Amino acid sequence: MRKILIVLLMVSFASTGLLMSQDEFKPNFDFKGSRFAAGYLDSQTDGAFHKGSYQVPDTKLRFNWNIIPDATIVTRMSLNDSTFKEIDYLYIDYKDLFVNLSPSVKDSFFNPKVRMGRFKLETGEETWSNNGVESVVISNSASNFNATDEGIQFSGTVKKEQLGIPMKWSLSFTNANSGTGKDDEQGKAICFKIAANPVPELYASATYFNSYDIGANDAEASYAGLKTRPTNATVWTRKITEINLRYDFQPGKEDRLNPGAPAWSDSKGFIRVAYGNFVDNGDDEVAPILVVTKRDGKYYFIEGCYNATEKVYLAARQSNIAFDDSDMFASLNGVNANEYTRTSLGVGYRLSDKTHIKVESMSNSEDVPTGTDEPDNNQFSLLITAKF
Repeated sequence: MRKILIVLLMVSFASTGLLMSQDEFKPNFDFKGSRFAAGYLDSQTDGAFHKGSYQVPDTKLRFNWNIIPDATIVTRMSLNDSTFKEIDYLYIDYKDLFVNLSPSVKDSFFNPKVRMGRFKLETGEETWSNNGVESVVISNSASNFNATDEGIQFSGTVKKEQLGIPMKWSLSFTNANSGTGKDDEQGKAICFKIAANPVPELYASATYFNSYDIGANDAEASYAGLKTRPTNATVWTRKITEINLRYDFQPGKEDRLNPGAPAWSDSKGFIRVAYGNFVDNGDDEVAPILVVTKRDGKYYFIEGCYNATEKVYLAARQSNIAFDDSDMFASLNGVNANEYTRTSLGVGYRLSDKTHIKVESMSNSEDVPTGTDEPDNNQFSLLITAKF
């Protein structure tokens, strides 16, 4: 892995010197991809906002530095809750990197875009809209499979003329264990995703993630907020697969192979479905007499949106995540449960192309251990959101 990174960096720096001599290029900078949300959230007694409060729950400030041709450095700051949290993205995107080695690969399968640094992995589809700004509803699904990690990613597209249908793919190698800048020399995670647009109305994708050995560390890839290792495990691995389908009714001009934020869909409406399974395997290499129970299960969500007018859209989502073993309980969205179901109903109003008002009613249902009361954590939310 280190040798690959060193070679790529050497090629990048060598090509930079040549490209900078192009007089027509002018470095530029923008904030595209930034977002903001503020409003009122009110939950039941066991929820996060049980007395109701004004919040700034999701604010991201993104800087895109196009300093040399074909290369962009991305830095994103998290300012959730009006507080600087972290720099959650810090990477370089390089197009045509391999063209500098061999010009003949320019229009071939062997000219992927290269991304290096800390970035969000291509884990399913919700990961690109799991926030109150870009989603058609305010809350996430019950499963919310996503990961941000350090490493390297290759990605590319396949034109319709080459295979008969437009396709895209990505392949990444990352640290896997939780913590910025942390590499414990365990096996590196692999994440592979392939997507296709077989007909204009239909988009489909499949994702495979394998953390390999994480040691005793938390995982970067999480489902339902769960990152910790199985009980008694001193070494463990996490595998997740997910299949996504999206069907658009009366699609507009949006690129269906690269659908944007759902709240900005130009279709009359759409429905999308996700189905996934996860397996957490662990062993106790210190005191092997202790039992490590495997965590495995399934999740799904089905989401729909209808653009009633140019200004108003209606949305709904039903989602569920559950362990296959009925005796297994772990922290799902902060609740010790065997199964977690979430239903979200929402209405959005477009004040302008970039600014929306959103209202959501969200209810939760959990299968908790015997003798434990199911939490009262349903929630009402009202947000004003903006995207740049």
